[in-house]
Amino acid sequence: MSGVKHWRRLRMGLQTLFGLRRQGFFIPYRYADGVAPVQPVYAALAERFAAAEPGFLDLLRGAEGYAEALLAIAAEAGGGPKFDQDWFPTLDAVAAYTLVRQSGPKRIVEVGSGHSTRFLARAVQDAGLATGITAIDPQPRAALTGLPVRFHNAILQTADPAIFAALEPGDILFIDSSHILMPGTDVDWLFNRVLPALPPGVLVHIHDIFLPDDYPAGWAWRGYNEQQAIGPLLAGGFQPVFSSHYAWTRLSSAVQGGIVGRLPQTAGAYPASLWLIRPNLVPPAPP
Repeated sequence: MSGVKHWRRLRMGLQTLFGLRRQGFFIPYRYADGVAPVQPVYAALAERFAAAEPGFLDLLRGAEGYAEALLAIAAEAGGGPKFDQDWFPTLDAVAAYTLVRQSGPKRIVEVGSGHSTRFLARAVQDAGLATGITAIDPQPRAALTGLPVRFHNAILQTADPAIFAALEPGDILFIDSSHILMPGTDVDWLFNRVLPALPPGVLVHIHDIFLPDDYPAGWAWRGYNEQQAIGPLLAGGFQPVFSSHYAWTRLSSAVQGGIVGRLPQTAGAYPASLWLIRPNLVPPAPP
């Protein structure tokens, strides 16, 4: 952890502990000292992801159909989508662009915004879609003026529930939120209120997911715990459509041998998009 991050964490922690201002969460756990800083691979989840490899490879092959468009984006200057950044790395961007082009959603609801918003909007534009994009973010981290996006500059918990209720099969819910799962946080709201109510067939994206591995050791100071809820989602019927981290670490030859390997990549970036879908498990009515 850098000095700046250390002191920021210390300042926020002390303000929280002394009751001056809540800037996070302190959870007493008497056995915390015995918890390893990095957890081993989650074996049962690794099997789930391995079983989904054919679909991951299909998406990488599908991205080749958009190679010309992606290379054109890389060659552009100005305020459009950029591959040379580490907030939404190249593999994440290619997967998002490809899935929008392939699925042709009527609606995209994005929780959080930034470089991903640019790629989503560009995919909609390049495909000639009439997709409505809504972004909910109290503090966007990238200049997004001029994009055909309806912005709600507020925290998720204050957003109109009708935004999510309008999602239909083929639409996209794109989540890149606080990554903190505690009662009342945006992740709690999404995972325990929004996701259970989604109809089958809605594509769900969750960013900064490293399963079946733990979070990077260098991210321990962030306190992220969002991915601890992904296992129950998979057990509850959601199926992996694509995992950037899994493909980056287990299918690297397929990744680098395709269009991703021809695009700019930022050294040290962590591709970490997870795409899920809940299939319709209700059997069709007999004829």
